[in-house]
Parts: sequence; structure tokens; C-alpha cells
Amino acid sequence: MKRAVLSLGLAVAFLGLHTLGLNFKDSGPGGGSSLFPAAQAQERGSCTRSCTLASLRGCYGYSYDGTVRGFGRVAAVGPINFDGAGNTSATYSVNLGGTHFEGSFTGTYTVAEDCSGTITINLPLLGTSSTGRFVILDNGREAPFMGTDPGIEVTGVAKKL
Repeated sequence: MKRAVLSLGLAVAFLGLHTLGLNFKDSGPGGGSSLFPAAQAQERGSCTRSCTLASLRGCYGYSYDGTVRGFGRVAAVGPINFDGAGNTSATYSVNLGGTHFEGSFTGTYTVAEDCSGTITINLPLLGTSSTGRFVILDNGREAPFMGTDPGIEVTGVAKKL
């Protein structure tokens, strides 16, 4: 307990001194850099990588899990195809609240220059659609995603086959 209080006290002291404008310098060859390098936030959308619809093209394997309000746990796997022009289609095997379903869906997706994107899938078995967000990683080989519909909390990943 004493060690935790001491560590917290030292952290507060360093932050307080830094806030007052005191920088801890070393005598490195670069003319003295800060012992605590300053983090610099990039502006929204200032990633150096640039993506287009074609950045997400081909066959991927996906899986996700989470919860659906009123049903409980949900988990799914399947192959999904992105055509590089904003259209997608997939088959799925899903377990929703202990009940297994299989089916297929189609949908559309968008990709922003910063490699983030949105997806809307049409679920004919349920007579509804679902939306989500994703980010394209590793030159289009992977896309972690999350659902954005109220009452549905799912996260997953699609990986190029």
C-alpha cells in the first residue's frame, strides 16, 4: 500500500512540475531531448496511409461475438466477399442465445481515405439490416469491426483468405 501511494505521489509530482513548464532534459547527442517525450496527437484523418473501396477486395474469413439485447450472447463465423466497388456478400453460421442459425446476406460498404469504413448488411432471415464500422489494416489483409446498432454489442475481425 505504501509503495502504491509513493508511486502515485511521484507521478503527481512529475506531472505537476511538467505542467509548470519544467522539462527534464538529458544530455543526449541531439541537443538534449525531454526525458518524457511529448505525445503529439495527429489531426483527425491525418493518417499517412490512404485507402479506397478497392483496398477491401476479395474473400475474407470473419468471426465476431458479443451480445444482443433480449437474446443474450451471439457468436458467428463465415466467409465474406468484398467486390472492391462497395458491395459485399457472405454466408454465416451464428449462435444467438443458444440457438444455431445459418444463412446468407448481402450488403454495401464505404471506405474513407483514412482507411476507416462503414458496412450495412441486409439480413433476410430476420427481415432487417445491421450496420457497423471497421478499419482496414495491413494493406487490406485484415479489418477489425464493431456493430453500431442500438442494443447490439459485437466486435470481430475479417481476415483475407
